[in-house]
Amino acid sequence: MAKRPIPQDRQDAVISLTEEAITRIREMIVSGEMPPGTHLQEIPIADKLGISRTPVRSALTTLAQEGLLVPGPKRGYKTRSFSIKELIDAYRVRASLEGLACGLLAQIGVNDAIGDVLQECLDYGDRALVRGHFAQKDQDAWVDMNERLHSTIYKATGNEMLISFVENAQRLPLTSARNVHWYRFDDRNYFLAKQAHSHHHIIVNAILERDSARAEAAMREHIRFSSDLLAEYYQQMVASSKDSAAAVAEFATKPHLLIA
Repeated sequence: MAKRPIPQDRQDAVISLTEEAITRIREMIVSGEMPPGTHLQEIPIADKLGISRTPVRSALTTLAQEGLLVPGPKRGYKTRSFSIKELIDAYRVRASLEGLACGLLAQIGVNDAIGDVLQECLDYGDRALVRGHFAQKDQDAWVDMNERLHSTIYKATGNEMLISFVENAQRLPLTSARNVHWYRFDDRNYFLAKQAHSHHHIIVNAILERDSARAEAAMREHIRFSSDLLAEYYQQMVASSKDSAAAVAEFATKPHLLIA
């Protein structure tokens, strides 16, 4: 007997749940909630997400193809670990791509809606910095502002190939624009955030003034700034530990101060 075709609405529902599972699992990996070596199996993940095993199975396969997962025990997967060189390399790619996006957007020009979003991001950052310090409760809102500014810029180019490449470059742990975490809440961290937000102003002003070369160079420098901070913290952890292997493992599982 021939199999009855699956109704289109059911197919669409499965696709939608798969996309949701991919996004949520990827976010847990990239944010460090699932650190390198975490064992992932369909049933526990499905229970955690509140969905069936079928979309979870498809999501895990997709994330393995993206390079975030590797085969693990009992037909499951493990989250992959990345070397400091791989992370720095990803930042270099991201700097080039987002720099290109800024240059293109400066050439194209922005409409009022895009300009308003960018100004809102700048205004929020300015208000947050006026207080003179950061508290842990400020973290999520700053992350949202930072990610919104970066994504607004590259998506506003309308260049689908570029958008895809930028988003792929941000899929490694610690390299996304959402990775704005604090090592500590002290004066140095506040100074670094203030410096990074000054970059935001330079970038947006260059875009609005249609200065393509300055916009591209400013974004490249902005992301390079975060890459340097990441490398600095990594070296500090290794240098201060008697067990360099343990320090590397700890580095991979802790949140990091990535301002860009």
